[in-house]
Amino acid sequence: MAVFIEYTYIYTYNGFMDKIAFLNKVMGQPCKIISPLVGGMMNELYLFSCLDKKYLLYISTEQANEMVDRPLEKQHIDIVNSLGITNKNVYFDASKGIKINEYIEGNSLDHIDDFDYDKVANLLHALHDSGKLSSDDYNPFKRFEGYYKEASEFVKEHDHHFLVLKDFLMENKEFLEKQKKVLAHNDAQRSNIVRGDNGRYYLIDFEFMANNDPIYDIATFGNGDVYEGYRLLKHYYLEPSEEQKQRYFLWRIYVSLQWYLVALVKHYRGEGEIHHYNFLAVAAHFLENAQKAYQGYKNIGEEDNELC
Repeated sequence: MAVFIEYTYIYTYNGFMDKIAFLNKVMGQPCKIISPLVGGMMNELYLFSCLDKKYLLYISTEQANEMVDRPLEKQHIDIVNSLGITNKNVYFDASKGIKINEYIEGNSLDHIDDFDYDKVANLLHALHDSGKLSSDDYNPFKRFEGYYKEASEFVKEHDHHFLVLKDFLMENKEFLEKQKKVLAHNDAQRSNIVRGDNGRYYLIDFEFMANNDPIYDIATFGNGDVYEGYRLLKHYYLEPSEEQKQRYFLWRIYVSLQWYLVALVKHYRGEGEIHHYNFLAVAAHFLENAQKAYQGYKNIGEEDNELC
């Protein structure tokens, strides 16, 4: 779900920037843009090279910089670098939301179908079981309140299905908030996990890292398909309890409704026209995803082959 515009210039939330001149200055050597890449709704992403070594350039959108604490993100990158589960960051500008990371030769999991669920589970365990914590909690429901308020400035009458799911989620707010917190990625979707050509799996993009229920990370893996996340839950816990399954589907509803609201805001802000991207279609996908997660919650206790 990346967004791209002119090839010579990068659009940042504070204006246009010649990316070649910028990269040459930052890297201290001649650089070459190889291509734009598919990323998330929060960044433009470019692959480039300097002296035959490849790097990734991330340019954050205005909305991303409103949502993300960049100095805190830099602290988190230092933590995960010490765990050996990600690619090295070589440049970070917190004021502009621009960063450069070394490129991992391989493919993100959204580009492959034969990924190893056990390796994904082990990668998350390496983060969750590290014993390290952030200075900040993710506070999902506080964030949700902000997303809902912003979207409501554009949408005066929300979709009925959204409101029903939102009410159901809020009924379970206390149950979700009482769970023990670990250091979590909070956006561990397939596009943020890379299988290197060396067979290792890596987590990338730590904009939303903070303390949270570990099952939240498993839920975010189901962005494309609710039951991909559910399968990951079974590899993470081997024999998940009914409560763990409940937490999975509830968090999956939360994540879907969150991105539904974000996509609506992007549409009504006019970002779709700027970046030639249909954010209303993205919103519709996540609303459907939330409804599927709700049905999964209601069907807990049935045979797994009926749920997957």
